[in-house]
Amino acid sequence: MTGILSVKNKIRSFLRKQDEITAPIFRFIWCLMVFASLQKMFHYSDLGSKKEVTILLAVLTALLPDAFMFVMAGVLIALHTFSVSLEAGAIFVVLYIIMYCVYVRFFPKYAYAMFIVPIFYLLGIPYAAPVVVALIAGIGGMVPAVMGVVLYYFSDCVEVVSGLLATEDIENEIEAFQKLSKVLIQNKEMYAAIIIFAITVLIISVLAKFSYPFAIYVAIAAGVIVNIFSAILAGYVLGQDVPMDKVLIGSFIGIIIALIIRVGQGLLDYKHTERVQFEDDDYFYYVKAVPKIDSEKNEKADN
Repeated sequence: MTGILSVKNKIRSFLRKQDEITAPIFRFIWCLMVFASLQKMFHYSDLGSKKEVTILLAVLTALLPDAFMFVMAGVLIALHTFSVSLEAGAIFVVLYIIMYCVYVRFFPKYAYAMFIVPIFYLLGIPYAAPVVVALIAGIGGMVPAVMGVVLYYFSDCVEVVSGLLATEDIENEIEAFQKLSKVLIQNKEMYAAIIIFAITVLIISVLAKFSYPFAIYVAIAAGVIVNIFSAILAGYVLGQDVPMDKVLIGSFIGIIIALIIRVGQGLLDYKHTERVQFEDDDYFYYVKAVPKIDSEKNEKADN
């Protein structure tokens, strides 16, 4: 563990010194992953499918505020969906505006959590997403995670619609529009995923806020258990078969990713917990301080 912390501290020190260079690079990589995943989900416009467009959007969003990514992602998806049909594009625009007005407008810093979910779906480990979102964004990531689920299933429905419209049959156009409208009404698989994601993010976020020792690890374990049982419950309530193999594999991978993230955020040294109390004219304060384990400081102390 000391060796891992030593490597982490060296990486952290390097990134801090080179922050002006490394921060934009990491933002560019993240933005490139987001737009590449969107291009894979929506691939109907020749212009929007060009690699040059993906790279250009990644560069622009890497240099601008987070909310700009949400806007540009919407423009890109709208370009693809309108290429399928006017109805598909119109439904997407309405859906995206609702997402913006309900949440992103008020909490733009959590918009990135919405795009984590489709990436995990494309990687084949969707049920690892709520564990990761909860650990990175906390309870503020619950609504964006649900939005990510809706976005993914909407793309799945658009793909079916695109196949039906390829025959250029008027009956298929009607059937296509009906299928598209059902994405938010009768898609039980989507509702099951929404329930699982929302409950898992909520449980992990709430338990992680408690001050008892190892609360974050208890929260991760509890969240994974809830993730699994929520899948069973959602499948039973909605009458929908939830792929338990994906749930189990995703939950296991979610634990691994969560632990890696936790090491990056900093491990806590519960043995040296301090409790301080003080007061002012209005309040009496009780403060519990748990230091982070730092191998560099420990080495200096030993010397």
